[in-house]
Amino acid sequence: MTLSRKLQEPDPEVIRRAAAGDSDALYALLRALQDPIFGLAVRMLRHRADAEDATQEALLRIVTHLGQFRSESRFSTWAWRIAVNRILDRSRDRAGEVPTAFEAMREDLEAGRDPHAPERAEDAVLLRELKVQCSRAMLQCLGPDERIAFTLGDVLNLSSEEAAEVLGIERAAFRKRVSRARAALQQFLSSECGVYNPAAPCRCHRRLSRALELGRVTPGALEVSEGGLPEVRQHLAAIGEARRVTAFFRSDPSARSRRDLVDALRRQLGRLGVPEVKA
Repeated sequence: MTLSRKLQEPDPEVIRRAAAGDSDALYALLRALQDPIFGLAVRMLRHRADAEDATQEALLRIVTHLGQFRSESRFSTWAWRIAVNRILDRSRDRAGEVPTAFEAMREDLEAGRDPHAPERAEDAVLLRELKVQCSRAMLQCLGPDERIAFTLGDVLNLSSEEAAEVLGIERAAFRKRVSRARAALQQFLSSECGVYNPAAPCRCHRRLSRALELGRVTPGALEVSEGGLPEVRQHLAAIGEARRVTAFFRSDPSARSRRDLVDALRRQLGRLGVPEVKA
């Protein structure tokens, strides 16, 4: 059930050709980067439109700074660092928004529950979608330092060494941030989430009507293509507490942009004089 969203290290020859101006190699490289970067952005920013804009801006920065990459370091680490900086810039741009807190989220969950709602098989995809959206809302309750450390390390599966290098901090500091994030999420999940803890009061099917009413789940624009909350609950129940928080968030499907960000970027680069990708 655990899925890896890790950005794979590209072929050095593809990187060399892209830096030398080969448009085929350049856009192949960007397509390999798009989904992993978007997966980080949507968890940091939550709103898809913000995440898509931040991802496209990160890809543009990678293209325009590609000549500065030095092959003695890992390309994936270099690209992640650029993406993280742009995503944090976007997060700071939204600093005036009222932050979410675990207590506020707890109150929201309580207000939106229908204790008599049945769990119906025909709602499986909607329920799984609701779990995804709830997971992302929980991440917003973390401070940005803890949120990005947890997402890089536990969700996107970067090693402590690589994630610390991306963030420009010591490995010990990175591990402390992840530990704090896990502890806060574990406490909230244990007390509230019935997917994580069968004794907790919240169930996705009890919140579905309210989520549909508020537009938090939109049937015509789902990220999830198949259901499976019973399988998620069974999987979480079978593993130890130390790994359960990570497994809860990794059980969500990999996030993908609904827009072709690389195609949009290709047109933008064309206006800047970068050749169009060959058919």
